[in-house]
Amino acid sequence: MLNLIKGGLIIEVTGEQKLLAILAHIGYFLGGLGFIVAPLCIFLLKKEDPFVYEHAKQALVAHLVILIASAITSMLCFLLIGFLLMPILAIFWLMLFITSIIAAIKALDGQFYEYPMIQRFVTKI
Repeated sequence: MLNLIKGGLIIEVTGEQKLLAILAHIGYFLGGLGFIVAPLCIFLLKKEDPFVYEHAKQALVAHLVILIASAITSMLCFLLIGFLLMPILAIFWLMLFITSIIAAIKALDGQFYEYPMIQRFVTKI
């Protein structure tokens, strides 16, 4: 059990909490829409747990942003414009992979993590 201080509150982080937080970040290894379903379920079911809730919220927003970007790029491929965006989308996917691994390591250490460039969306939830 690890004690973590956030906003003046002392939070005790257990192994189960760490596991759920890690699962939220690396849910894309589940295949299909697991990268959305895993953090969404954890986000909805663990609202009373600030550590798991914050990790699930960060992961959910990051995964939704990449899903929306992928869908838009796919639709634009019909107009042949999307093919020009494919390298940029590949870079975004690589960034998601790297940042989610970093987030999972932070969760394993019992620390909070904020994905870069999406905090404006996260604060609205």
